[in-house]
Amino acid sequence: MGLPRLSLALQEPAELNRTWRASVGPPLWRGRQGDGYDLVIEQGVSGDLLFTYGDHARFRLAPDMERLDCAPNRPGPDWQRILLGKVVPSVSVMRGYEALHSAVIDYPDGVVAIMGPSGSGKSTLAAEMLSRGCSLFADDQLTLDQPDGTVRAHCGTPHMNLAEELPGELDAEALGTTLSRIAGERWLVANSTTPSLFRPVRLLCLLERGAGLNLEAHSLPLNPLLLAPYMLGLSIDAERQRSRFCLYADLMESATLVRVTAGLEHRPEQLADSIGQVLQSTREMTTENIS
Repeated sequence: MGLPRLSLALQEPAELNRTWRASVGPPLWRGRQGDGYDLVIEQGVSGDLLFTYGDHARFRLAPDMERLDCAPNRPGPDWQRILLGKVVPSVSVMRGYEALHSAVIDYPDGVVAIMGPSGSGKSTLAAEMLSRGCSLFADDQLTLDQPDGTVRAHCGTPHMNLAEELPGELDAEALGTTLSRIAGERWLVANSTTPSLFRPVRLLCLLERGAGLNLEAHSLPLNPLLLAPYMLGLSIDAERQRSRFCLYADLMESATLVRVTAGLEHRPEQLADSIGQVLQSTREMTTENIS
């Protein structure tokens, strides 16, 4: 089974306003999106949650977290992109799943999660790997759970955001169908997506780019704290914090953790080659251990 079912309902803004009563305090979270608009999350007096995306749309999550009311203020794909890319993934975390901010592609042996600061080229690197025959698993968030002691990754929707102008030989039209162009980005549906609802995690890649850095891949100690900057979620109680740490500690036992560094002059295909070499090396080590 995949993630629990979430019912979506399209509403007029006035209808949602009647349902949402008031916030219990300051916003739980506020973040600036790539198009310059803020996404704000508030908790309501009735136990519901309100997501406000600039002046484009509002989304109300019912107290039982099984229904999401969507009230766009204007037509267009902007609010749909935020719904699929930010709101729905956030709901999964609120419902007990864990998540890493990353671009994720699927290899035959499991998924590869690419993490790094904004502007480091995660999506462009993922696009390069797609052009080599990999499948898109998730564009912006890797959702995880551990139902039977084994950490597994849940696939996202087939959508991804790419820069309007891609470097090198990358051709966005060959990667998928463009739905819209928003704030200098291309929102598209990838041609190659994973058919599986969930997969094991094979490689966790911390991407670091900067002037003067060499193109290298370094193995890192199996320390969950290295993933902390990319862990998603609101404030948590002690029990949730304990279960979160246990999941990431178990993930360290089943996945390889590496840091890939590159200078600003290095091309996406060079970074993809480095990741491919790491994957080949881990595959050979696994084969040797089995033998």
